[in-house]
Amino acid sequence: FSVAYKTQSYWWTPRFEVHINNTLPTNSNPLKLRCKSADDDLGDRVLYTNQEMEFHFNEHFLGGTLYFCHFYWDSKNTSHDIFNDKIADKCGLESIDAIGTLKVQEDGFYFNSQELPRPNAQYEKLYEWWQK
Repeated sequence: FSVAYKTQSYWWTPRFEVHINNTLPTNSNPLKLRCKSADDDLGDRVLYTNQEMEFHFNEHFLGGTLYFCHFYWDSKNTSHDIFNDKIADKCGLESIDAIGTLKVQEDGFYFNSQELPRPNAQYEKLYEWWQK
């Protein structure tokens, strides 16, 4: 599972494109999720291995846009921000094609920000599956 953030600048606010890809082990149970912001509820989704969910939004002109998702996979479930001011900064708002990726593995959630996607990118662990 990964989330890629692509910014596209407009004169009023940056536009973000978010992709959620289920790359959990083959033949595992599907990833279930529900993503929301203060203004938008994307509803319940079920992603099987190699399926993708995509959505777009413009960041609020004063900043502070927040999207979070609740993730369910097998006996694991948790809720994490997938977009906030800190993640927006890591995506590189000064670059039209900055891409950040948040991927979920069996042991947690990892983030990487880069100009172009690279197969051997280094990821920083941001979240655990289990909230403390």
